[in-house]
Amino acid sequence: MHTTPRRPLLLVGAGIREYHAHSLLQIAAAHPVVLADRAVPPWARPYLAGEVTVALSDPGEVTAAVGKFAAEHSVSGIVTYEPRHARLAAHLAQHLDLPVNSPEAVATCQARHVLREADGPSVQLHAVDDERSALVAARTLGFPVSLTAPAAGTDPVRADCDSEVRSAYRTLRRAGTADPFAATLTVEEVGLDGPEVGVEAVVLSPDEVRTVAVTRKILCPERAQAAVGYSIDAHDDLLEDDTLTRLVAQAITTLGLTVGVVHADIRLTARGPLVLQVGACLADDLIPLLVARARGIDLARAAAALATGDTPGLSPTREQAAAIRYLYPDTSGRVVRLKTPDLFALPWLDRFSWTHRTGTAVLGPPRSGPEDRLAHWVVTGADTAECESRLDQSAEHVTARVAHPASSPAATY
Repeated sequence: MHTTPRRPLLLVGAGIREYHAHSLLQIAAAHPVVLADRAVPPWARPYLAGEVTVALSDPGEVTAAVGKFAAEHSVSGIVTYEPRHARLAAHLAQHLDLPVNSPEAVATCQARHVLREADGPSVQLHAVDDERSALVAARTLGFPVSLTAPAAGTDPVRADCDSEVRSAYRTLRRAGTADPFAATLTVEEVGLDGPEVGVEAVVLSPDEVRTVAVTRKILCPERAQAAVGYSIDAHDDLLEDDTLTRLVAQAITTLGLTVGVVHADIRLTARGPLVLQVGACLADDLIPLLVARARGIDLARAAAALATGDTPGLSPTREQAAAIRYLYPDTSGRVVRLKTPDLFALPWLDRFSWTHRTGTAVLGPPRSGPEDRLAHWVVTGADTAECESRLDQSAEHVTARVAHPASSPAATY
């Protein structure tokens, strides 16, 4: 019997194998995927039905190339799993009249001051356009502050004085120059009491928002409270917290999001939960994998379904916990040795991946960022405590050595 070929789904950006292969695999299992990117990385090719070769740094070129492809092929939807491409994907989908949040709404998410101006329960922050306004904002809020470039996909940078504000501003500006959709920088208050959590939600319609998981940060005091991992527990009490659920839905409504997968960062303070940031895209850092392992809900596939106008399945099929740990270097230098743990026979070790090779240069604290991570590993367990124990057990079997510059002694982890 003759069947009509399925219409392709256009994916914006292949991403990085170690962090994005899981999402691509899940999307490709449900849709023929055509990749729009500068080049197709070898790891992604087996999952693809086609490609549109174009540099994603030029929105005009991308729009023309995707428009030409769509004129010759009936595209079912446009999706991305990289937050930095969320606005570009929305622009392309709107251009082709496909299901999507408006590019303006996605840009509003990146302009984090909007929630504050709308009297939403959020942290105090100021949008800034130049170095001088960043200094004024920092002095107004009071040190310490945090500078953020939401559209650039970089971590917030803490500043404790004027000179650190200047340095952070210049660093974030450089990071955003490659992004044609880079938004205004923000200067934000820090030092709020209470932990920070992520909320993974799915917007089925403007009136229906489903909270599917709560992501807890795993902190390291030696790294100035930076996250060294995340955990998700199917039995997390916050999943049943009506105040948190309403807060996230209110933020999504305020920002004008109408469809798709959303990640919200929330600070649980003494005065109640406060919105730090809302992203109109899948969370990065393998958080979608943790959701799948803990709850059996596939957010990448849900995003693809919504991009094509379908309703995703969001019923949990698992009730356990999952967690990830990132290995950061303790010093700057070149990686000279990596030894993989001999633990793969253990059913709870979901995966282990090196994200640097020997010979590559990495930065140690305080300048190290996600790009300096040496490795990561994912474990599952009955609850968060068991996962954290298994993360520690795995860490004991990981060996990484970074040699200091020149002839200094090597550091071993």
